[in-house]
Amino acid sequence: MIVSKPTSNTLVSFSLFLIITYVIIGMSVLQLVSDGNPPWYTYLVLVVMVPVAVFITIKIFINYKRILVGNNMIEVHFPVRRVKKKYELKRIESWRESVVKTGKNSTFRELEIRYDDQFKLTFGHKEFTHYREILNYLTKKVGGKKVVE
Repeated sequence: MIVSKPTSNTLVSFSLFLIITYVIIGMSVLQLVSDGNPPWYTYLVLVVMVPVAVFITIKIFINYKRILVGNNMIEVHFPVRRVKKKYELKRIESWRESVVKTGKNSTFRELEIRYDDQFKLTFGHKEFTHYREILNYLTKKVGGKKVVE
């Protein structure tokens, strides 16, 4: 059984970013409440940083997922939402690997799996562990459903 989850580097980086962002938001709200006429940049900080912080919180932590692959099954666990989805490989409609060149010598790879109930599972090779093993498993078991770009 292959277990893929977000790398610790990804989680630490986003956690530090969110801590700093929420501290700045808190300081701005405190300044807004305590000062009768706060500087203009207080409003700018709140307008820009609150949506960014909320988006990243939802994207990274609320949608945190662990992917278990093996025994002709793919299980997706969303521990924060307490949701577990279990799919047999025959329920896969299609899958593809997208490769985007991001620099002279680097690329970003993302795997997208679509199921018959329109659920779409995506994960990138730099954000999740065991990406290559899952790609090899899909190629071996359901290589015929791969969409060629």
